[in-house]
Amino acid sequence: MRFRAGRDVWLGSVIWGSIALLVWGLANMASDRDLVGAVIVAGVILLLLSIWFRTYYEIKDGRLFITSGPYYKSIPIGRITSVRKTANPFTSPSLTIRKLEIQFGTHGVVSVGPEDRDDLIGALRDVNPEIQVREPMNEST
Repeated sequence: MRFRAGRDVWLGSVIWGSIALLVWGLANMASDRDLVGAVIVAGVILLLLSIWFRTYYEIKDGRLFITSGPYYKSIPIGRITSVRKTANPFTSPSLTIRKLEIQFGTHGVVSVGPEDRDDLIGALRDVNPEIQVREPMNEST
Protein backbone atom coordinates (compact mmCIF):
# COMPACT_ATOMS: atom_id res chain seq x y z
CA MET A 1 0.00 0.00 0.00
CA ARG A 2 1.51 3.33 -1.08
CA PHE A 3 0.88 6.68 0.60
CA ARG A 4 1.39 9.94 -1.25
CA ALA A 5 3.47 12.63 0.36
CA GLY A 6 1.69 15.74 1.55
CA ARG A 7 2.93 18.87 -0.19
CA ASP A 8 2.80 22.35 1.31
CA VAL A 9 2.40 25.33 -1.02
CA TRP A 10 5.22 27.26 0.63
CA LEU A 11 7.69 24.39 0.23
CA GLY A 12 6.57 23.83 -3.35
CA SER A 13 7.22 27.51 -4.01
CA VAL A 14 10.71 27.23 -2.57
CA ILE A 15 11.55 24.10 -4.57
CA TRP A 16 10.06 25.27 -7.88
CA GLY A 17 11.46 28.78 -7.44
CA SER A 18 14.90 27.28 -6.84
CA ILE A 19 14.54 25.08 -9.92
CA ALA A 20 13.57 28.13 -12.02
CA LEU A 21 16.62 30.08 -10.82
CA LEU A 22 18.88 27.10 -11.38
CA VAL A 23 17.55 26.61 -14.92
CA TRP A 24 18.27 30.29 -15.61
CA GLY A 25 21.79 29.81 -14.23
CA LEU A 26 22.21 26.64 -16.25
CA ALA A 27 21.28 28.48 -19.45
CA ASN A 28 23.85 31.19 -18.67
CA MET A 29 26.54 28.62 -17.91
CA ALA A 30 25.78 26.73 -21.10
CA SER A 31 26.02 29.93 -23.18
CA ASP A 32 29.35 30.73 -21.46
CA ARG A 33 30.49 27.14 -22.12
CA ASP A 34 31.04 26.50 -18.39
CA LEU A 35 30.54 22.75 -18.62
CA VAL A 36 31.65 21.92 -15.08
CA GLY A 37 29.27 24.46 -13.56
CA ALA A 38 26.47 23.36 -15.88
CA VAL A 39 26.88 19.71 -14.86
CA ILE A 40 26.83 20.62 -11.17
CA VAL A 41 23.75 22.83 -11.52
CA ALA A 42 21.99 20.20 -13.64
CA GLY A 43 22.69 17.67 -10.87
CA VAL A 44 21.10 19.95 -8.27
CA ILE A 45 18.07 20.44 -10.52
CA LEU A 46 17.70 16.68 -10.92
CA LEU A 47 18.00 16.21 -7.15
CA LEU A 48 15.23 18.74 -6.45
CA LEU A 49 12.98 17.19 -9.10
CA SER A 50 13.56 13.71 -7.68
CA ILE A 51 12.65 14.90 -4.18
CA TRP A 52 9.43 16.53 -5.45
CA PHE A 53 8.29 13.61 -7.60
CA ARG A 54 9.72 10.66 -5.66
CA THR A 55 8.67 11.26 -2.07
CA TYR A 56 6.25 8.61 -0.86
CA TYR A 57 5.78 5.99 1.84
CA GLU A 58 4.93 2.33 1.27
CA ILE A 59 3.89 -0.56 3.46
CA LYS A 60 4.89 -3.90 2.04
CA ASP A 61 5.98 -7.25 3.50
CA GLY A 62 5.73 -5.99 7.10
CA ARG A 63 7.98 -3.01 6.47
CA LEU A 64 7.57 0.75 6.07
CA PHE A 65 9.56 1.95 3.07
CA ILE A 66 10.38 5.67 3.01
CA THR A 67 11.50 7.18 -0.29
CA SER A 68 12.43 10.81 -0.89
CA GLY A 69 14.44 11.44 -4.04
CA PRO A 70 17.64 9.41 -3.66
CA TYR A 71 16.99 8.85 0.07
CA TYR A 72 15.61 5.44 0.98
CA LYS A 73 14.92 3.82 4.35
CA SER A 74 13.17 0.64 5.39
CA ILE A 75 11.81 0.04 8.89
CA PRO A 76 10.31 -3.23 10.14
CA ILE A 77 6.82 -2.28 11.33
CA GLY A 78 7.15 -4.77 14.17
CA ARG A 79 9.91 -2.55 15.62
CA ILE A 80 7.79 0.62 15.59
CA THR A 81 6.84 1.51 19.15
CA SER A 82 4.94 4.78 18.75
CA VAL A 83 3.63 7.37 16.32
CA ARG A 84 2.84 11.00 17.05
CA LYS A 85 1.45 13.81 14.89
CA THR A 86 3.75 16.80 14.78
CA ALA A 87 4.30 20.04 12.89
CA ASN A 88 7.99 20.68 12.34
CA PRO A 89 9.46 22.30 9.22
CA PHE A 90 12.98 21.06 9.93
CA THR A 91 12.66 17.28 9.99
CA SER A 92 12.56 15.14 6.90
CA PRO A 93 11.96 13.31 4.52
CA SER A 94 8.82 15.30 3.92
CA LEU A 95 7.35 18.02 1.73
CA THR A 96 5.00 19.30 4.45
CA ILE A 97 5.25 20.47 8.04
CA ARG A 98 2.32 18.21 9.01
CA LYS A 99 4.22 15.03 9.84
CA LEU A 100 4.25 11.84 11.79
CA GLU A 101 7.12 11.21 14.18
CA ILE A 102 7.74 7.46 14.17
CA GLN A 103 9.81 5.88 16.93
CA PHE A 104 11.27 2.45 16.35
CA GLY A 105 13.77 0.15 18.00
CA THR A 106 15.69 1.51 20.97
CA HIS A 107 16.50 5.02 19.78
CA GLY A 108 15.33 5.27 16.16
CA VAL A 109 13.16 8.20 15.11
CA VAL A 110 12.05 9.27 11.65
CA SER A 111 9.52 11.86 10.53
CA VAL A 112 7.34 11.35 7.47
CA GLY A 113 4.72 13.58 5.89
CA PRO A 114 1.96 11.55 4.25
CA GLU A 115 -0.97 13.31 2.65
CA ASP A 116 -3.33 11.58 5.12
CA ARG A 117 -1.60 10.94 8.44
CA ASP A 118 -4.55 9.01 9.91
CA ASP A 119 -4.55 6.55 6.99
CA LEU A 120 -0.85 5.78 7.49
CA ILE A 121 -1.30 5.39 11.26
CA GLY A 122 -4.19 2.96 10.67
CA ALA A 123 -2.21 0.94 8.13
CA LEU A 124 0.78 0.70 10.48
CA ARG A 125 -1.47 -0.42 13.35
CA ASP A 126 -3.11 -3.03 11.09
CA VAL A 127 0.33 -4.66 10.84
CA ASN A 128 1.42 -3.95 14.44
CA PRO A 129 -1.50 -3.25 16.83
CA GLU A 130 1.02 -2.62 19.65
CA ILE A 131 2.02 0.74 18.16
CA GLN A 132 1.09 3.52 20.60
CA VAL A 133 -0.46 6.66 19.15
CA ARG A 134 0.87 9.47 21.31
CA GLU A 135 -0.66 12.90 21.78
CA PRO A 136 0.34 15.57 19.24
CA MET A 137 3.21 17.89 20.19
CA ASN A 138 1.00 20.99 20.02
CA GLU A 139 -2.57 21.97 19.19
CA SER A 140 -1.80 23.18 15.63
CA THR A 141 -1.00 19.66 14.45
